[in-house]
Amino acid sequence: MEEAKPEDTVSEIEGLRMPLGAHLEELRRRVVYSLISIVLCFILCWFFKVQILDMAKRPHKFAMEKVGLSTELQVLSYQEGFYAYMKLCFITSVFLAYPFVIYQIWQFVSAGLYKKEQRYVLLFLPVSYAAFVVGGLFGYFLLIPFGLQFLIGILGPGIQPIITMKDYVSFVFMLTVALGLVFQLPLVMLLLSKIRFITPDKFIAWRKYAILVIFIIAAIVTPPDPFTQSMTAIPMIVLYELGILIARPTKKGFFLLGTIVGGGILLLLMFYFYFTHKGGEVNLLDTRGEVQFLHPEGQEWEKVANHTRFRNGVTLKTGSEGMTALSTRKGIDIGMDANTEVHIVDSLKLRMKSGQILISVKGLKTPLEIDTPNGRIRTERGTLNIVAKDFITIVTAVKGDAVLVTEGEEKKLLEGRQHKMSIGGEPVDIGAIINWSEGVINKSAGGE
Repeated sequence: MEEAKPEDTVSEIEGLRMPLGAHLEELRRRVVYSLISIVLCFILCWFFKVQILDMAKRPHKFAMEKVGLSTELQVLSYQEGFYAYMKLCFITSVFLAYPFVIYQIWQFVSAGLYKKEQRYVLLFLPVSYAAFVVGGLFGYFLLIPFGLQFLIGILGPGIQPIITMKDYVSFVFMLTVALGLVFQLPLVMLLLSKIRFITPDKFIAWRKYAILVIFIIAAIVTPPDPFTQSMTAIPMIVLYELGILIARPTKKGFFLLGTIVGGGILLLLMFYFYFTHKGGEVNLLDTRGEVQFLHPEGQEWEKVANHTRFRNGVTLKTGSEGMTALSTRKGIDIGMDANTEVHIVDSLKLRMKSGQILISVKGLKTPLEIDTPNGRIRTERGTLNIVAKDFITIVTAVKGDAVLVTEGEEKKLLEGRQHKMSIGGEPVDIGAIINWSEGVINKSAGGE
């Protein structure tokens, strides 16, 4: 039997290759299919844009409720909401169409690969998609909510942030997409080592430079704060070590990766404990009936629903059948009766407009001040019952004592005593006095 000549084999391979025009036509067809899938997913997402936004807002709600701020997003122009919805639906449609797009890429490149290369790519694509989803979920459930809480928490009291819908959508999906791509790192490293483009020894030698590059990338894709940068860089370092271990499994590599993963988990648990136990300055303990709140510089009252923590500067108001109990980080407990309005200026100052409160102070170095329509009350420890009306405030020292200040004059209220505070004297029936005086004048005139 006559053996095939090398020239014949080369000719056969050349005959199987697609012409350049056919390659371009195949590429155009795959790109068109991918674009059609994205457009169809976009149309579907547009019908559910409100539900998608509500899902995307959950990290924002979590962060804002933790620090006691409004969870609503703002728009600064009429068209901003439309463009934000467009971006939201487009990015969501890319997520949904991603498996189909990956399939189209596979159909295009598989024809030019050897069987061994096809096996590598066929395994790489679904694992890549899974890693992309895991990275996005890491950002959605961990990095974004705790990062937002950190950024809002450092503002301090007296500052009301304005979070726009456009900025939030851009921020969330920039981080989720970036983290989805970052989680591809071990697979990329494995693929490069399998095709012998970069050996595992090179990855080990470049470790210190890789860590520097990782922190630079984390600083680019995250806001300029150390918390979110660290929360992004640490998983990237873990993924880099995982890529080395996958490319060349060693006992030392397993030990190093285990140490990094254990330290990372411990650090995440510390952050989680800190943020989940770091409430606002004001924490609601119990709420019954209608209770509303007004944020600093807010325009409309909101019902207390899922809110349990607030920052200083909030105003709380109960309805005709509403009651609530709250505590502050200074150890002050307040019970508000029906038809009561209290403005919490800061941790050591309240402004009571009307109603009745029972306030308990465990022990303060600096006295708590309570402003009422008829004077000021100061106390360092004990329990006070305060009833504030338009012309009179009744203060009862249930336990401990207090200092009452009315028109510049101080009076000490002892335990078990009650005092009525009023500006300009006790309230009287002015109408009765006018009638009496008119009668006296009429009688005097008649006697003349």
